[in-house]
Amino acid sequence: MSKIVVAMSGGVDSSVAALILKEQGHDLLGVSMQVWDYRRNGGCSTRATCCSPDDFTDARQVAGRIGIPYYVFDFEKRFESEVINRFISEYQTGLTPTPCVECNNKVKFRALRERAEQIGCEALATGHYAQIELRDGKYRLLRSVDSAKDQSYFLYGLTQMDLAHTLFPIGAMTKPEVRELARLSGLKTADKSESQDICFVSGTVAEFMQQRGIKTRQGDIVTSAGEKVGTHEGVHHFTVGQRRGIGVGGKTNPLYVLNLDANSNQVVVGERDELDAESFEVGEISWTAESPLGTQPEFECLAQLRHRHSPLAVKVKQSEGGLTARFSGETSYVSPGQAAVFYDLSNREVLGGGKIGRGAVGA
Repeated sequence: MSKIVVAMSGGVDSSVAALILKEQGHDLLGVSMQVWDYRRNGGCSTRATCCSPDDFTDARQVAGRIGIPYYVFDFEKRFESEVINRFISEYQTGLTPTPCVECNNKVKFRALRERAEQIGCEALATGHYAQIELRDGKYRLLRSVDSAKDQSYFLYGLTQMDLAHTLFPIGAMTKPEVRELARLSGLKTADKSESQDICFVSGTVAEFMQQRGIKTRQGDIVTSAGEKVGTHEGVHHFTVGQRRGIGVGGKTNPLYVLNLDANSNQVVVGERDELDAESFEVGEISWTAESPLGTQPEFECLAQLRHRHSPLAVKVKQSEGGLTARFSGETSYVSPGQAAVFYDLSNREVLGGGKIGRGAVGA
């Protein structure tokens, strides 16, 4: 590679990614992305974040330590329009968004790559825990070696062009190995805490929405049979599958959120056996290499429905709005708005993914 942009968040993973590439002899440019200013947006200084001034200071010091130039690029407007605004809109309509997917697709691997190309860099490197393999003329997105830290779930939107010009230097390492290499190299980020899952929400989602001027809208909490059992302050306080914090007591068995109806402003709750679906719809599809459907009516794969959950076996076929996935063994609840990511049956390669729709069919 003639010149590579390394996205540096100020954490240990991107620090070691930069270190590895530097030791391999690449010409590097370290870049941090200013996407969210905690000082102006009610941030919390007691939790590990990214994009704070301290993070940029850490990234700058690491860049100086390994001997590469360092810059901060301002992507706040792009991040607000592509990630923040969609996050708010989807929560208001009863969906549960996955902002890390939008950030990767719209900012890190689009806006940053565009900027990198403008300054003559032909590749982008990040500290993601994932791997890329060229096989049969196609670039394949694979899980990382460290299954506990694997981030391939968030990267299903990467295209062949993206993968051809992307490097994941720590994808074949475990987190302890990354930290140890950082310590041996004297990087100040070696023992830095992990950043939180949603970088711009330093409290609860409800608190964030309130900070952004979203007013409460009181509605009813009802059972699947239509019985009113409580009230709520807005559907954005809930997500499908939620059990704690619903605010309904006096029931023999615990209640779960089954559905969020933004039109009627109702939160529908029920018992655990009412929660799981037998099938679900997926839209906004993105295939990493090629569609597994080809000429066949359906294909079998594993579907991961949340970042920290194990994938489950499904059969996938084309539908009017995108795809229909039907569980072929163990079932699960699905949260509309979340990402459904399809892996091959070995649970190693990302085939593609999309957004879960509202049309889940109960088991």
